[in-house]
Amino acid sequence: MTRVIFQAGLSWKTIDKKWPNFKRAFKNFSIEEMARFRDDDVDRLMNDTGIIRNRRKIMAAIHNARQFRQIIESFGSF
Repeated sequence: MTRVIFQAGLSWKTIDKKWPNFKRAFKNFSIEEMARFRDDDVDRLMNDTGIIRNRRKIMAAIHNARQFRQIIESFGSF
């Protein structure tokens, strides 16, 4: 599911090659950790040459983690 966030306009081969870097950079895609990302984390990600450095995609991933967490808090699960 998370691969699709960064897939738009890119080949799967490109994403697969960078996948370990994405996992590291985005804290193994922990919703709780990503939801706490702040401006300094965005700056860190924008400087990480191992991932796709697109500010809109990075911000969308953080926003989605926050929304996902809010749904879980409101309804008990997703």
